[in-house]
Amino acid sequence: MYMEFTLSEEQQQIRDEVRKFAENEIKPVATEYDEKEKYPDEVMDKAAEMGLMGPHIPMEYGGAGYSNLDVMIIVEELFAADPGIALSLVSTAFGTENLVNFGTEEQKEEYLEPVARGDMVTGAAISEPQAGSDVSSIETRAEKDGDEWVINGNKMWITNGTVADYVVALCQ
Repeated sequence: MYMEFTLSEEQQQIRDEVRKFAENEIKPVATEYDEKEKYPDEVMDKAAEMGLMGPHIPMEYGGAGYSNLDVMIIVEELFAADPGIALSLVSTAFGTENLVNFGTEEQKEEYLEPVARGDMVTGAAISEPQAGSDVSSIETRAEKDGDEWVINGNKMWITNGTVADYVVALCQ
């Protein structure tokens, strides 16, 4: 028994297209965005046109439905061009994996489709002052109160906290 370590033809095409995008759209502006500490909205719009926003999101919710390996190829090519812009692109769908795997149909339609189109940015609230990112030690609690959830606790270092349209918060 052996493992195949070559990319499929489709994966090679994904790699080549994302590499071309990164060379043409990210590298020429990376220093400018970094120096001005500016969020790369223009690059994000172009990435959305290519289907790079939430590439793991299933096709039925507007995503590309790429496999984990396909997504890794995309991430690697974007980060090779510029880690700052790459993180902005990759993290636009941060937390949506939880919706893909555990969300209701209504939640998937409401949140996944706009993320895949590039119309919405998500965030994830995981880290806490006393626990960092040790998810087994989080203390933030979510309790049902009628039709609503009440969240009590503290989060810090919220990915996309300043630009997110919604945030997935990890709670007990």
